[in-house]
Amino acid sequence: MVSLESHPGILLEKHLLEVAKRISKFCSEIACEPLLKEAALLAALTHDLGKATKYFQDHLKGHKVNPSLSSHTSLSAVISVWNFGAHLPIELRLPLFIAVKSHHSNLLSPSNILAELQSHWCYLVKQMKAIVPNQFLELVKDLGLNPPSFEKLLPDQLKFQIEFSFPAMDVKGPSTYLTTNLLLGMLVDADIRAVSEMAANEERCEIPDNIVDRYVEKLPKNSSIDSLREEFYTTVIGNIKKIALVDRILSITAPTGIGKTLAGFSAALRLRNMVLRETGRLPRIIYVLPFTSIIDQNFDVINKVIKHAGLPKNILLKHHFRASRFKNISGLKAEDVWKLLEEESLLREPDAQKLIKRYEQAYTRVETWDGEIIVTTFVRFYETLFTNHRSEMRRLHRLAGSIVILDEVQNIPPKYWEATEKALKFLAEKWDTRFILMTATRPALLQNARELSEPRKQFFFSTLSRTKLHIESEPMPYTEVDRWLLPKIESARSFMVVMNTIRSAQEVYDALKKELKDFSFYFLSASLIPVHREKRIREIRENIKNSNRVGLVATQVVEAGVDLDFDVVIRDLAPLDSIVQAAGRCNRNYRDKSGGKVFLVSLIDPEHDQRRLATYIYDGVLIQTTEEMFQVIDVLPEKDYLHLVEDYFRKLRIEGRKAQDRNLLVSVNVLRYEELGMFSLIEQKINQVPVFVEVNEKAEKLIKKLQELEMMPIKNYDDRIHRLSIFKLLAPDLWGYMVNVPVEVAADAGLTQLPYASSFLWLPRTHPNFDKIYHKDTGFVRKIEHETIFL
Repeated sequence: MVSLESHPGILLEKHLLEVAKRISKFCSEIACEPLLKEAALLAALTHDLGKATKYFQDHLKGHKVNPSLSSHTSLSAVISVWNFGAHLPIELRLPLFIAVKSHHSNLLSPSNILAELQSHWCYLVKQMKAIVPNQFLELVKDLGLNPPSFEKLLPDQLKFQIEFSFPAMDVKGPSTYLTTNLLLGMLVDADIRAVSEMAANEERCEIPDNIVDRYVEKLPKNSSIDSLREEFYTTVIGNIKKIALVDRILSITAPTGIGKTLAGFSAALRLRNMVLRETGRLPRIIYVLPFTSIIDQNFDVINKVIKHAGLPKNILLKHHFRASRFKNISGLKAEDVWKLLEEESLLREPDAQKLIKRYEQAYTRVETWDGEIIVTTFVRFYETLFTNHRSEMRRLHRLAGSIVILDEVQNIPPKYWEATEKALKFLAEKWDTRFILMTATRPALLQNARELSEPRKQFFFSTLSRTKLHIESEPMPYTEVDRWLLPKIESARSFMVVMNTIRSAQEVYDALKKELKDFSFYFLSASLIPVHREKRIREIRENIKNSNRVGLVATQVVEAGVDLDFDVVIRDLAPLDSIVQAAGRCNRNYRDKSGGKVFLVSLIDPEHDQRRLATYIYDGVLIQTTEEMFQVIDVLPEKDYLHLVEDYFRKLRIEGRKAQDRNLLVSVNVLRYEELGMFSLIEQKINQVPVFVEVNEKAEKLIKKLQELEMMPIKNYDDRIHRLSIFKLLAPDLWGYMVNVPVEVAADAGLTQLPYASSFLWLPRTHPNFDKIYHKDTGFVRKIEHETIFL
């Protein structure tokens, strides 16, 4: 009798046991209820039972087989849930069934899965006839399972359809949805790790409580608010020492520039060791930030702490779209590679195996948050929570049981508050995840969170008088800079103007350069490629440090978390929390004891019926609520920001109940996975396309490498894998020269496709109108306004 294989050269029984071993390890890191762990282990032990058919075994040997007969997921799922999961409650049977059925594909809603199953049931009958009964029953027994007689393994089709008719279930909240995603995510991750011979986790590493304390002690004390920062840090750490483990949702609300990053990280470390002492589990710390523009900044702070403590640098991972993997390893999507190799019977190729193992471990570590400390973005965090992509679900079991710092939490759109609360509360209550929400402008989100800056929160806000906000409600054309801008900045040492749209920001920048000759001017927005933005932030900091005259015109990319400090800030009308965040870039280190000046102006577009620029990008409810808050206020000192922000978010909470994204909530509750696959935290009101801007020799060298890739001869699948590997190696550097551009703007520019990566466009250095399309100061030129969020 021929041995059954799961993959070429890998025995089916061994593979299933290896997957189960890894899932057992995953479950040990979560506060996993016994039945949930049992369901997870059943998924591991049964997910490939459908490979026992002669059809699949012939397929592995390279024979041509009808794909409907060699497919294994449907048969595995039916056998699993009908025979071995029958004792489980339906709230676990359905997730078990969907997880096994979907471990090689993105998820569909239960009704669509059942409809597909109904049309393919005849193939399941044929597949059962292509299994050697005694061999199969022996396999199942060796896996520790108790099978019924072989004839009863495949149920009656009608009975099965009725049993799993999802609309008949009474679903409340995200429980079934998140449980399904957890089971599938663990299964996919364990499956990939087993085949590539990776352990369930990197070797874990304890981190001392006091490494931030030691780092803070050696920092130079040269700011007048350093004593306040010390008191704030001491308050937060004193509170974290006193909390009970049942306090899983915490918050740190404090003024900008007071040191929340270090205090929050230190609190998370102490909480992590507290959990370790009490439960024996070692939580990961996942630090989540809203924008890629501040990821590197906070990552560098934490990295300095790790380095100062003498800890291994590989305990800290960074995960966002430009995060480089190890230089000699590429980042192919591993689950897709395995599926392709399995389907095309190419795992027998020794070179293909060697190539995959070269990049698999590093890529898998980053993509699955397999580190002690992970710094990532809101986008990655929400993709882990709300998705139908199994590749994103692989991170969910890392999120479960972790300590999650949500920094600048006010950037979560109000319409997603309810869905966010339900998901986070479930993670906290069921899977022992802990959250620390950090902000200077706390939204009315998870309002019962335990505040770690109390009882001094009010003191920290009231003590600081770094700025005053001056409200100018009269609408003015943004083009008339001599009216609304020049009088405010002519005598300033440094200033920042925050505009709402890229086009208006570019025009204001051009006007200021003509009017003011003794300033070093800078421009920051999403119209610039990332390498230019990062370089300018460094230059601005250096100029301010040297007391040079500096002027910055920017869009919202500078608002949250970017560590810049100006004498004067002018902000176009925006939601209140955005205004306060912009004010946090003024007199941040209290250099001017007389106080920095922040001006709120209301700018209009004279070319478009006097339309307010704020309406191009912000929800009308946010703007209306902000204006209502300022109705009787002309000047607002910093000490009063807190109360106004709290009132603002309370009001928004009331309005938000009318404006919640009900589609997201319903999709979660009834497992409408197709719609969840379209969820995006970054809301684009226009279609945009990524454009590679060839601005320098380094970009030119990247283009040459892409052209070489395109010309590389492809003789076999090994060549395809090798070429894809090289491209993925280049990807992080490529993103440094990418900018998202509205489709109509890109069309007008006459761009070409990027070599090898034809879904991207390319602006070559040799383009006759290069300088008119991409300006070295202001980036991709906008001639019209566009409605978009998160510029």
